Amino acid sequence: MSLLCRSVSLYWHTVRHLLPIQIFGFARNRVLRCLPAGPAIQEGAEVQEGLPGPVTCFLRKETKMQGTQVSFLNHSIDYPTGILWDDPRPSKLWRYHLHYMEFLWQETVSSDQRREWMLSWVKGNRNPKCEGWEPFPISIRLACWFKVWAEQGVSEKHELLFASAYAQARHLRRCIEYHLQGNHLFENFKTLFWAGCIFKGAEAVAWRKWSADRLMEQLQTQVLPDGGHFERSPMYHSLVLEGCLDLLNIRSVWAHEHPELARLLSDKCVAMLSWLEAMTHPDQEIALFNDSAFHTASAPSLLFAYGQKLGLNWSPPERLTYFEDSGYVVIRDAQHYLAVDVGPIGPDYQPGHGHCDLLSFEWSTDSGRIICDSGLYAYQDQVMRSYVRSTGAHNTVRIDGEEQSEVWKEFRVARRASPLSTKVETLDNGRVSIVASHDGYRRLRGRPIHSRELTYQPGRLLLSDSVTGEGTHDIEAFLHFHPSVFLENISSDEFNLLVGGQIIGHISFQQWPEAQISQGWYCQEFGRREANRVLTFIGRVDLPFVGRVEITLGTWVA
Repeated sequence: MSLLCRSVSLYWHTVRHLLPIQIFGFARNRVLRCLPAGPAIQEGAEVQEGLPGPVTCFLRKETKMQGTQVSFLNHSIDYPTGILWDDPRPSKLWRYHLHYMEFLWQETVSSDQRREWMLSWVKGNRNPKCEGWEPFPISIRLACWFKVWAEQGVSEKHELLFASAYAQARHLRRCIEYHLQGNHLFENFKTLFWAGCIFKGAEAVAWRKWSADRLMEQLQTQVLPDGGHFERSPMYHSLVLEGCLDLLNIRSVWAHEHPELARLLSDKCVAMLSWLEAMTHPDQEIALFNDSAFHTASAPSLLFAYGQKLGLNWSPPERLTYFEDSGYVVIRDAQHYLAVDVGPIGPDYQPGHGHCDLLSFEWSTDSGRIICDSGLYAYQDQVMRSYVRSTGAHNTVRIDGEEQSEVWKEFRVARRASPLSTKVETLDNGRVSIVASHDGYRRLRGRPIHSRELTYQPGRLLLSDSVTGEGTHDIEAFLHFHPSVFLENISSDEFNLLVGGQIIGHISFQQWPEAQISQGWYCQEFGRREANRVLTFIGRVDLPFVGRVEITLGTWVA
């Protein structure tokens, strides 16, 4: 296929899934960028008096500022003469984090220091056309400001901040991110609703009522019946969950006016907390499926404690949990944890945080992670962004060197793999069988279909990968290991797994012509990567083909 034809194909198969409202949003935003923006300060803005405080303290963020040094995404910049808000040196995502101002919630920061930082932002961002005035940074930043005022109260010292916050809320109302949808749209509505509760006047009341209706719609759309966020990322699930919990934390301000929203929000938070607990490894960190990394969202343990303080109760996960709507199967026993992705890459109209990880899995013991997802390194790093989204960066099968789903650019997906069938059942002797397949490679010659059967019993996993179709194809199956895990080749078809020189597991395979060890990358945090070992089973085979791998794992003392 020529480069032109491929480019046309990528664009067509990406754009054809968009909603009409997204196309309208793209066009509208282009027009708005050409029109004059509103004022950066709204004179006479007033906040409501005597608002009740939150039920409990909002969650605090990890320290992001030390003296004059600012750190986000494992990258630090020193600002000895004051923050340069439009600094061109770091990535756009780093600058976004600067404008979020979540560092206001460091434990050791005084109320005077918080106010000075907020005033610094107002003075350094007087042009509503600048990056800090984009709707997503406004949404996150205003929520942080509102938390400060909710916990610490307000005074005449904050009048300039009120005037700026009102202007930002008005700008947000004008620039809702209909084109992006997903978590961006939720944050827009959440913050505008909060602004409508904070400020006086008919315009603020209109914000609150308008946003309440749309929050109801988005909660029903974005939080699936099984409790998972529809973008299928445990990290974004956690971010949206915290936003929902924040609204419940100030429910005494608004629940009497919007009782249906209060009930829906409580129900969704309970379901989301239950989902998150199931998707949390024994190390108390999230599974790394799709765009997920540690220490961007609040840790699961903090979210669970937050939910409990707000009076929410949910059932603990069972040994076997099948989240049919979001597409995950989780097995948890005394010493082992296995999570399998059997769901779609994301919502058809917004799969931007999806990876080629269909039929991939993660496996850890109570001593540590063993078989891992590659995680998330950066959005603006072209090489690493392509790597972590690729099929070869996940514990699944690749055919003819092609991707399951045509991921491209930072957040785009053209043709994408869809699950065909999934069957989960409990067998005798505590065994669990998971059988699933997808059509991601049907576009290739011979129309191959990948099916995987995982048969699990404590400490032992049998993988059977079946590829049906016609013709001769190059088939690869990948296993990615935590950086602490080493591989020892003990025969032509056997490997030992070692941690600290101690044998903790064993792998054997059948039907696969050969296996090779190579280096991959494990990215458990933004901006941080560690070399790890990847075991790849390889074969140029005639279809149909079945390859089998047996993995046994013990536990060890770290």
